[in-house]
Amino acid sequence: MPQNLISFIWYFLKRHPFCQLTFFIVGLLTALQVSLQPYLLKIIIDVANKESNHPELLFSAILIPAIAFGVIPLVQNLIFRCWGYAYLTFFPQMRTEVITKMFDYLSMQSHNYFQQNFSGSLASKISDMPQGIESIMRMIHTMIVPRIIAVIIACVFLYTINPIFTLILGIWTLLFLGNGYRLSRKAQKYITVFSETNSAVNGQIVDSVSNIASAKIFSNVEHESQRIHQFLEDLSLRDRAVQWFFLRTSFIQDLLYFILIAAMLVGVIYGRIQGWITLGDFAFILTLAISISVDIYKIAETMPNFSKEIGKCKQALSVIIAPIEIQDEKDAKPIKIVKGVIDFKKINFGYLVDKPIFRDLTLSIPSGQKVGLVGFSGGGKSTLVNLILRLYDSQSGEIDIDNQNIKKVTLDSLRKQIAYIPQDPGLFHRSIMDNIRYGKIDATESEVIDAAKKAYCHEFIVQMPNGYHSLVGERGVKLSGGQKQRVAIARAILKQAPILILDEATSSLDSVTEKYIQNSLHEIMGKRTVIAIAHRLSTLSEMDRILFLQDGNIIEDGSIHDLKAKNGYFAKLWNMQQEGFIPIKFSEIFFKTRLFLQITLRGY
Repeated sequence: MPQNLISFIWYFLKRHPFCQLTFFIVGLLTALQVSLQPYLLKIIIDVANKESNHPELLFSAILIPAIAFGVIPLVQNLIFRCWGYAYLTFFPQMRTEVITKMFDYLSMQSHNYFQQNFSGSLASKISDMPQGIESIMRMIHTMIVPRIIAVIIACVFLYTINPIFTLILGIWTLLFLGNGYRLSRKAQKYITVFSETNSAVNGQIVDSVSNIASAKIFSNVEHESQRIHQFLEDLSLRDRAVQWFFLRTSFIQDLLYFILIAAMLVGVIYGRIQGWITLGDFAFILTLAISISVDIYKIAETMPNFSKEIGKCKQALSVIIAPIEIQDEKDAKPIKIVKGVIDFKKINFGYLVDKPIFRDLTLSIPSGQKVGLVGFSGGGKSTLVNLILRLYDSQSGEIDIDNQNIKKVTLDSLRKQIAYIPQDPGLFHRSIMDNIRYGKIDATESEVIDAAKKAYCHEFIVQMPNGYHSLVGERGVKLSGGQKQRVAIARAILKQAPILILDEATSSLDSVTEKYIQNSLHEIMGKRTVIAIAHRLSTLSEMDRILFLQDGNIIEDGSIHDLKAKNGYFAKLWNMQQEGFIPIKFSEIFFKTRLFLQITLRGY
């Protein structure tokens, strides 16, 4: 994907050469008409003045230029229709291509990238880009290129009368556009700051709207309103700075416009007095000067908006087309997972380089083994899963699945072989059928329903107004936590991947439903390799092996019976949860407090 804005735009323009040629020809004909119509008027006036004493010759003398003068608006109308046809052919297709290409590139970004950027802001930038490109191309095709060509043609016509008028128009045009370019470059700084602030405001609004339920529950709607108001105040200041700059710019441009008309008027009056300017020349030069000055003024007027659109597109491009942290290597091949053996070989990783989580982590998970991950928050359980899914890449070391380094295989093939049930399942604002089918896009309706039955969600689905075709709302807001979890489990059942990862997959379920789900999970686990993160230790009874992680280290490793017999960390947590049903997050505090008291009392 091109990183530079000009290269990015050209990437799409070159796909439609016929449309670009049409735009150029239309611009050329439009530019010719600017000088041709006043020139025909000049001929008519000169002929009429010359033949004023011969009325019988006047009609035949002015007939052809008069007809040409009258036909020009019709030709111009036809030209604009050609431009409209090219526009309808090019811009809708270009808009589709730009959004598709940017979304495809954005979808390759890493998990970390999406954590650093608001989803609403990213969506806004993707929609801004085609609109910005369309505005830029419109200004180039209709405002800038035709008017620059018109100036060149006008200079040629004026040269036939007297080179002095060509010199005046040429110098004035360079001065006017040079000053406009200088001011537009300065304006771009104001506009870039405004664009970034506006993007930040949109992101904040999306963030507040997405969490409006939390704001209402905590009675903080007014706080959110005031917070957004502060961002809007900053945006208003930036906007006023931009508008004030444009106001000063317009004053300077108006002054230059007056100078051109005054210079041309002095020239034609002097030429008329000296006798080398005809009456037709007089009308032609003044009419052309006014037309050209208006056109050049429009170019200068367009430049700030032109710079604004360029700044907006550059800013969007810099965010969307950021370097991709995790991507396929050039010679990456699809992974082939048969056994599901997972090997961690001296893995070193940290979300921050100076704060490592894993140091030389070595771990082997045999084929078909069910492994439970437990430990206190921050111990590395989720990080271990993230590395398997390649949501992050380790700084050093190697992770192999069936003796295949996952960094050397394609990401799509890797993730297609892993079924993942997160603690907070992300559902699309689509039907339940679509959400379950996401595990296997080409699944039949009967396959979806069968998976739903195994996940014990068929019962509540059929009771909904539209059954499997009921919309779940944004991120599944219309479903309860347990219902969303069961839909996610059904999706994983449908996927039938050789590796299954469960991240607190039953945390949102009531005890009765959890029992059913565990029976269902037992069926889908089968001979698959399973990794399960659990805070409720009782859910690990099906596991062949338990790993207790603390500060990135595996401090206990064994079957659930072996670890309970060792009377170590796992055993203490198990006993506390069995005795008081204390969740692990609370037991972490309780456990550490008890250890502190034991040590203190012994010392005492």
